[in-house]
Amino acid sequence: MRIQLDWLKQYVDFNIPAEALGDILSLGGLEVECLEEVALPDGSKTQVMELNVTPNRGYCLSYLGVAREVAAFLEKEFTGLSPEAELEKAWGPGPVEQKLAVENQEPGLCPRYAGMVIENVTPGPSPKWLADRLVAAGLRPINNIVDITNFVLLETGQPLHAFDRDLLAGGRIVVRRARPGEAFPPLDGGELKLGDDALVIADAEKPVALAGIMGGANSQVTGTTRHIVLESACFDPVTVRKGSKKYNIRTDSSYRFERGTDIDGVLRAQARAALLIRELAGGEILKGRIDIYPQPRAARLITLRVGRVNQILGSRLTAWEIAGYLGRLGLSLAPGDEPYKVSIPGFRPDLTREIDLIEEIARLHGFDRVEVTPPHAETLPVPVAPHQVSARKARDLLARQGYAEAINYSFIDSGLAEAFKTAFTGPDAETISLSNPLSNEWRTMRTSLMPGLLKTAQRNISKGQKPVKVFELGAVFLREAEQKVDEKSVFGGLVVGKYENSVWKATGKNYDFYDLKGALETVTAGLGVPLQTGPAGRPFLHPDRSVNLLVGGRDAGYLGELAPDVARQWDLGEPCFIFEVDFGRLVEALPPPPRFKPIPKFPETYRDISVLVDKAVPAGNVTDLILEAGGPLIQRVDLYDHFEGGKIGPGQKSLTFSLVFQSAEKTLSDEEVNPVFMAIVGALSDKLGAGLRE
Repeated sequence: MRIQLDWLKQYVDFNIPAEALGDILSLGGLEVECLEEVALPDGSKTQVMELNVTPNRGYCLSYLGVAREVAAFLEKEFTGLSPEAELEKAWGPGPVEQKLAVENQEPGLCPRYAGMVIENVTPGPSPKWLADRLVAAGLRPINNIVDITNFVLLETGQPLHAFDRDLLAGGRIVVRRARPGEAFPPLDGGELKLGDDALVIADAEKPVALAGIMGGANSQVTGTTRHIVLESACFDPVTVRKGSKKYNIRTDSSYRFERGTDIDGVLRAQARAALLIRELAGGEILKGRIDIYPQPRAARLITLRVGRVNQILGSRLTAWEIAGYLGRLGLSLAPGDEPYKVSIPGFRPDLTREIDLIEEIARLHGFDRVEVTPPHAETLPVPVAPHQVSARKARDLLARQGYAEAINYSFIDSGLAEAFKTAFTGPDAETISLSNPLSNEWRTMRTSLMPGLLKTAQRNISKGQKPVKVFELGAVFLREAEQKVDEKSVFGGLVVGKYENSVWKATGKNYDFYDLKGALETVTAGLGVPLQTGPAGRPFLHPDRSVNLLVGGRDAGYLGELAPDVARQWDLGEPCFIFEVDFGRLVEALPPPPRFKPIPKFPETYRDISVLVDKAVPAGNVTDLILEAGGPLIQRVDLYDHFEGGKIGPGQKSLTFSLVFQSAEKTLSDEEVNPVFMAIVGALSDKLGAGLRE
């Protein structure tokens, strides 16, 4: 929008430098792109300011709109237009209805249409002041009537159009949709074939204007025109925008209608233009106007709270100050208590919410006056589920032992899914196929992590990487009885190849079953979950070198050597040891969180005990029985010697334990420890047939 500063001063009196005015407007939301001097036809120069008006501020696409902003920022008096009363004095005796008929067939697309008739006009060159105004705005003067419609458009933001009444068939104006394929000759030449989505202004026979965009060459005002119809209307912004883009016609009129015009300003702009035409082109204004306005704009009220204004802006404005800011913009507070009701005029269609009013207040108050306050933020702990904590710990424990984590797709070949489906289901379970797989290689949801880990091992071995120690924590997908789909979180690992060069391991020896078992037990011990083993029975495992894993007595996975025929299929070249465990079962069996226990104030008392027991009795059973019989004074039992043969009879073994006794209340004496020790000896004899070794 080009603004000639001398012209702007007709509506608001200001005397500050143009650069200072540009800074004020830019800070207020009307960015000044440039300030230049434009040469007028007589050689004189005038200052012109180019404004970048954002789409939401269509009301600033006029001198009156910009003047109202300048008056608000500078706290000056704004001088508007009120030509209606003067127009009524200038009316001639003949009624307009005798010379013009208007029909609006599309009130939804044209909510208001007003037409006037001016007879006996004399088209000719515009006076210097009018031509200078248009040149400064970047427009070319044509004739006084057309120039007046352009001048009023720039002044008020309301597009107007003048038709040669003698070229309107039947003396009619019809607002309607175009007929498919209907021809229309625009003012800029050529001919358009319109679609039924176009809104046109027509006479009794043909389109004479593309509504809100451009008039037609078949009704334009020329030097021979004597009677005109002056149109002022309001058109639907979306319809104008679509028509402008479809027919590739961009005009000052369409630019304003697309952004929304003031429906209440239709008559005011028309009256202003009619009076100027009478003054500069002569003629007689017929009495009255045809104003089709079926649904007048309802009054718009927006609720505004002083507390909300200050909360958003971080200010301490009073209701009186807020009312002052809004009043300077042409907005008014309805009488009453808070929350206040703010009346919105028609020229501000962009104001629809309370936050819009707060933005207007901020613009006038000054963004530079908003207090800078550091943001107040509170860091809250993020709750982490036990599964997440355990997964992080399991990964860390296995990674510390030299295992690398792998991440594989959840989709695998259907043959592999079938071969490993017994990892967590029975042989009768079904695999889950995808309806739209990426490829045949990825057409089935994985039933085990092992195919992905084996493929990772195969790829690394083929590249010369030995040994390969990898693990993965991910989901497997099962379809069990009654077609129920189950998703399990599974922890799996694999080791294949020879030991790395180390002083702690035999050179050239392969990793074996016990290496992987030790790595897994390190993980479960770190989680605090005891892991038991039982007989294995999965077809992809070596039958004599594999076990089932049990957690709390329930099947939770497997550990063992990959069956030789399966290993050959993967070209591993060395025995491969694998495990998979249901991670959800491990999480369910997690011990309760540890509780703080103060360090005892009193010293420990130590005793050793060596017992002879049957070879079939596990040392763990002996430990458990000692703890049970010696409670609550016994605190710890450590096995430090296991001996068989020699003087030990056949079928027996000697186990030596270190016993630690302690009381939280006092120092224990021998008289207090001896009965407990004898109770332990008696329990071992009665329940395990164990005797003291002499």
